[in-house]
Amino acid sequence: MRNYEFTYIISPEIEEENLEGVTERIGGLIANSGGRVLQLDSWGRRRLAYPIQKFREGHYMVAQVQLEPGAISELKRSLGLTEEVIRYLLVKTGEEEAERVEVHEEPFEESTERVEVQEEPLPEQAEAEDVEEQESGG
Repeated sequence: MRNYEFTYIISPEIEEENLEGVTERIGGLIANSGGRVLQLDSWGRRRLAYPIQKFREGHYMVAQVQLEPGAISELKRSLGLTEEVIRYLLVKTGEEEAERVEVHEEPFEESTERVEVQEEPLPEQAEAEDVEEQESGG
C-alpha cells in the first residue's frame, strides 16, 4: 500500500451537522477500494479561489490515506458519482512525509497586526537622486 494525501471539497449546500455523514461515506468508499484513512482534518468552510459548479465556498477536508495503486481508478469513479464532493485531489506522499504529518485542531487565524515596511531606494535610484542634488547645487 502507498500513502496519499487526499484533499476534497464538499458542497456548501451540505449543512454542518451532515458533514460527518458525508465524510463517513467517503471513508467507506476508500475502505471499499481496499484502503484505509489514517488521519482526517477538517479545514472548515472556506472561500474558493474560483467558482466551482457555481459555488463560491466549500467545506475543505484533508485526509492521509493508504491505498493500493490499482484502487485509485475505482475511487476516482466513485467520487465522480458523489454529488456532495465538488472537487478532489489525490497526491502520492513519501513514507517519511506520512509520519511527519501534524493535525492542527484549531482553525488558522489571520493576524490583524499591522506591519509597516520602509522601502529603500534601489542603487540606481539613489545614484540618480545624488546626481540631481549635485546639479541643483544641493
